Amino acid sequence: TAQHEAVQLASELSNPLSQHQKEILVRLSTWADKERNRVDSKAKAILSWLAEHLKTDGKWNHKRVILFTEYRATHSWLQQILTTHGFGGIHLMYLHGSMAPDEREVVKAAFQASPEDSPVRILLATDAASEGIDLQNHCNYLIHVEIPWNPNVMEQRNGRIDRHGQKEDTVYIWHPVGVNLNIASIQDDAKPGNLDGDHEYLMRAVLKINTIREDLGSIGPIISQQIEEAMLGRRSSLDTASVEAKAAKARKFVTAEKRLQERISRLHAKLMEARQDFHLSPERICRAVNVALSLAEKPPLKPIEDLKGLSCGLYEVPILTGSWGRATTGLEHPHTHKRRPITFDNGTAKGRDDVVLAHLNHPLVQMCLRLLREEIWKLDDVKRLNRIAIKTLPKSEISTPVVAVWSRLVITGGDHHRLHEEITLAGGELGDKFFNRISQIGRLDAFIQMGKPLEPSQRVFEYLKDLFLKHEEATLSTVQARSRDRLKFLENTLNRRMTSEIDDINAVLQELQVSIQRELNLDVVDDQLYLPGFSPEEIAQVRKDVQALKSRLDRIPQERDDEIATIMKHYANPIDRTFPVALVFFVPEEM
Repeated sequence: TAQHEAVQLASELSNPLSQHQKEILVRLSTWADKERNRVDSKAKAILSWLAEHLKTDGKWNHKRVILFTEYRATHSWLQQILTTHGFGGIHLMYLHGSMAPDEREVVKAAFQASPEDSPVRILLATDAASEGIDLQNHCNYLIHVEIPWNPNVMEQRNGRIDRHGQKEDTVYIWHPVGVNLNIASIQDDAKPGNLDGDHEYLMRAVLKINTIREDLGSIGPIISQQIEEAMLGRRSSLDTASVEAKAAKARKFVTAEKRLQERISRLHAKLMEARQDFHLSPERICRAVNVALSLAEKPPLKPIEDLKGLSCGLYEVPILTGSWGRATTGLEHPHTHKRRPITFDNGTAKGRDDVVLAHLNHPLVQMCLRLLREEIWKLDDVKRLNRIAIKTLPKSEISTPVVAVWSRLVITGGDHHRLHEEITLAGGELGDKFFNRISQIGRLDAFIQMGKPLEPSQRVFEYLKDLFLKHEEATLSTVQARSRDRLKFLENTLNRRMTSEIDDINAVLQELQVSIQRELNLDVVDDQLYLPGFSPEEIAQVRKDVQALKSRLDRIPQERDDEIATIMKHYANPIDRTFPVALVFFVPEEM
């Protein structure tokens, strides 16, 4: 092979070894074989840490840790040490760049599974695991066995557990420092070049970087490059002035961030209100799924009485075939491969991996809703789901039949641009000689909650049919009146939304304008054109770039006017369109 030929050629060209050199190589080889599994001070510290944090009274507890190494050789060396000191076997798993994607997924699933289901407690990883893998489910400990020169890599490592979804209040990160290092006495003029200087320099960099990261969210490529240059001997000091100035400016936005949090809280409250208004309770979603399964002639969901502290709201999904089987993909636990129950309650599923949340976009729920929509609009001779229901109410609530109409309200603006959509409820009393609109929506809601399903006799059905036909026009007028009321109520909301969109486009274009003007600083541009070493082609390219920026700047005023005009046209002359969806008749119990 080419490699063998290269070795042979190198051997022929090199001078033969003297007897003294051979003796030195033998001694080095003997020492390396003897000392290769020796536990050094860093390994001793790691072993001591593992025994203290991952074991209680000598037995494994439920804590986990990730050990990050920079090099594959260190990874293999530490793997041998951990195994020979009782930290291997089923409690140790590995991640490195040579592993296939399927193997990595197996490791990830085991580490993310509950400690009650998966015995792994230590994940030994190289930087192949520092990006794109979530490992925070049951782990808030991380140790940097080796410090990477680029602090961005360290930040990416930390991000495997210091992220959304972390259940613990605190994430603990350890990394090695010199035994004689005193953090309190770190000097600002510490310089790399020897072991103590490197440690002190890096520790000072870590402290500064942590402050900057808390303010900016990241440390930026400038600091990363400086630390790499220092470790390569090209720099002896750390210049963080520009980044710290940027961080100081960022601190001024704390008030704005607080206002954003308040806005998020208000939006969440509106979301919960909409969920209540549309009756999107877990029980309702479960009922919709069971009705759809029944229509498809499939077995129903089976309630589960208890599962590790959860006593209600859990359901076993039957084994389904065909397209229904594809809708249940993902119920198997990624580690234990056991089929998990589902719940329709977000609170029940939160923080658990032994339960699957069947939210509105879950394939099973979506398939059931599609089936229900299809059934609603089928022809009468084949449909199995009707758009008319009849319920009874106590005589204390109503004395004459009542009709409630669910409708789809769509509000459109200019160019038929859809501005708003919702489901509305309207209704009234159906007397023999009168129709009274019920304007209190809360009263109709109460009827829907209180009513008991009724399978009417033919006589009752014909009576309700005659009443409805007699008051059909009045009922439709009530529905239209409800839509007009909603449109009037939503006018201020739509105006605020239009103003907000105009403000947003103004802010974006203003920021773009300022950025281009900053780039077009004539002094800077002229200086660039006469930098030494620029070829004529490079100078021509700079001039072309400058001209392109000027053209983009000139287009901004017209673009601003066009965008604002488009937004205003979208919101112009809002019109409500109403599509009745379903009827519910309420009759007194004695009828």
